[in-house]
Amino acid sequence: MLLSFLIINYMKNFKSILAIVILAAISYSCNNSAVQKMLEEPETGIIVSDENKAKFEDQINTFRTFTKAFHDEDINQLMSVVADSIQWSPPEYNGGETVGYDGFKAVVSTYFENFDEITFNEAEGLIGSDNAYWSGHILNTSSLYSTGEINTDPNVMRVYGTWVCQHTETGATVYNKWYAVLGFNDDGKIATFSDWFDVTGMQTQIEKFVESNQD
Repeated sequence: MLLSFLIINYMKNFKSILAIVILAAISYSCNNSAVQKMLEEPETGIIVSDENKAKFEDQINTFRTFTKAFHDEDINQLMSVVADSIQWSPPEYNGGETVGYDGFKAVVSTYFENFDEITFNEAEGLIGSDNAYWSGHILNTSSLYSTGEINTDPNVMRVYGTWVCQHTETGATVYNKWYAVLGFNDDGKIATFSDWFDVTGMQTQIEKFVESNQD
């Protein structure tokens, strides 16, 4: 009787252990397959088409043509990348009015008349990233972090950096941290231009320079 009892209990325990071993083996196999699949087919997140990547690079180059023309004070080259139908929202508040092609060109010419060595330093002043150019967004009306429609079209590009120039009359070096949102048309030209920077800060820097150099 005792021997039969021991044999029965042994068989029960053996079956339990065997079941555990089988489940563990299945679990390992599944997990290992998942890991292997992840290694072979890593998640890439948001997929951007080669066409949009190329378009984005073209837009960066267009803006770099714009900034180089600023430095070279080449108004014709600068306006060559600006659409005839451009709508510009200036950095200072003006009641929401936009400025067209002629007004935009006139303001650029004013900068040329009053400043030299106008240079754009990409991403300077941007903490946490050295990327000056950003595009694409998540469309959502309720929350920044909730799910929404992902748009990888680069037609609207955000730019961050610092402008530095020399005031022609006084020799003062003027700095401006700068942010802009640019929209491009089908021809790859800048069609909308909204920028933000401290306009009055430029005059303040010039005045401080003059005061510090007075005898």
